[in-house]
Amino acid sequence: MNMKVMEDNRVDFDISMPLQWEEGTEKSILFHTLGLHQALNIERQKFPNRLFISDYDGGHPFIEDYLGELAHSSPLQLSDVTKYAGVDRDRSLRVKIAEFHSRYDDVSYSPEQIIPGGGSSSFLATICTWLALSGYKSVYYLPPLYYKLGYFFRRFGILPIPVSNHHAFQPEFHLNLPQHPSVLVLSDPLWYGGRRVPIEVFETIREWQINTGSLVFVDGTFQYMGWNSIGPEASSTLVMNQTLRLISPTKYLALHGYRCAYLLTSPEMRGELDELHINLHGDVSVSDRLFAHRVMDVMLGTGNRELIKFAQDNCQRLIDENALGEMMEMEAGWFLFAEIRAPRQNFVAMGQEYFELNGYPNSVRINLLNSAGIQALIDSSRI
Repeated sequence: MNMKVMEDNRVDFDISMPLQWEEGTEKSILFHTLGLHQALNIERQKFPNRLFISDYDGGHPFIEDYLGELAHSSPLQLSDVTKYAGVDRDRSLRVKIAEFHSRYDDVSYSPEQIIPGGGSSSFLATICTWLALSGYKSVYYLPPLYYKLGYFFRRFGILPIPVSNHHAFQPEFHLNLPQHPSVLVLSDPLWYGGRRVPIEVFETIREWQINTGSLVFVDGTFQYMGWNSIGPEASSTLVMNQTLRLISPTKYLALHGYRCAYLLTSPEMRGELDELHINLHGDVSVSDRLFAHRVMDVMLGTGNRELIKFAQDNCQRLIDENALGEMMEMEAGWFLFAEIRAPRQNFVAMGQEYFELNGYPNSVRINLLNSAGIQALIDSSRI
């Protein structure tokens, strides 16, 4: 890692001291979304009979195809449960991950650059802890970010500074990057509505990395779920030794009962981040390690096209049944952002305010894997 990135933004950090807030920190738009998520949880408890159409889970009929023997076998039959799973030391798993990125991104990661672990949230916590322990008092970000990043930034007293007032796909988008070594955090794709960060934005960020030596963290939790292609992810074109990429096989197959994610790092950073991650979170379960191998076999084999087709078909059902108004173009994933014709008060839903977005006042996030939600939207739009 280019040490200037850390030195230009470093402060003494004493974990025993109370948090010291930068002026204006509490006014962060990202921090504002934390209160909305708290209110959402209260609303769901207060109105338990209202269907949550923006939910995080979702069903699909491909579980046995994706899991194979794990759909029926206890981990006890497949591995020694008296031992730690040791997923971070599993070289054969890291070799599979490296092969996947060589095949789909045409980039060469060595197994030593890969940190396998549990779900994405654990890695978000690790990255934010590393930033705090490294003395960062601010980071730059391209909105939107997942609210858990906002949670950890706030807890650690790190000020998130947006580099744009718009999302990367919006016509008004303008990228205002700092002209000094910095840390930039971004999500791709923009999970709430399936939009990708355009390739030209990544080209600009790459040039900025070269010119400033800056570090970029990409939350790619919903990557490799393209609707019309399975080609390379644009974030793979960033400067490898100055980029951290988070990938989530759990999301790739939408099987949230298993936890699997991994971090792509530089050789220089892997040791420090791996040590921090395992000490923060411990090992995964044996079943999660078995799942990690299984899901990588699927990613290297048949892939998740059936799952994506299932989401596409549900989206088309909503369109054919005239259940939607204006909708955001879909490029990836299984969350649609659109206006619904059904009465909004009939449902619990997440609007633009949850995603640092403007210009879509009547749209909500719709989980295209939630068959009950899809049917309810269709039925309510007919009334």
